[in-house]
Amino acid sequence: MEYTFQQKIAIMRILLDIIHADGIIDARETFFFNKLKDKFELQDEDHEFVKSKNSLIALSQIKLLSDEQKADFAGLMSNMIIVDEDINANEVAIYDVVAEFCGINISFEEATGKEHIDDCTKS
Repeated sequence: MEYTFQQKIAIMRILLDIIHADGIIDARETFFFNKLKDKFELQDEDHEFVKSKNSLIALSQIKLLSDEQKADFAGLMSNMIIVDEDINANEVAIYDVVAEFCGINISFEEATGKEHIDDCTKS
């Protein structure tokens, strides 16, 4: 999936918000985040752009993604939520707000799959 630099930063900003939503930064979340950083060909210094990016501006940029990009992003959010094998209510709330605001018509359950949800604890 192709994204512009600004789209990548916006996506990573929302994923960072999901990481921080439960107050616990799990090593698996950090690993997944760094794997995406590599996939997106972002440099270490780009992490500062991600951290300083305003989440509301990021949302407004994600809203402009194509339907295909939105579907891909829904999968990334879902994967970030379940990567630590715990589904936190705050993380799902962020997913739902992002999906509603940005017009992503894929529920967390659809993006994740029942088999993965059943394998996770709920907090």
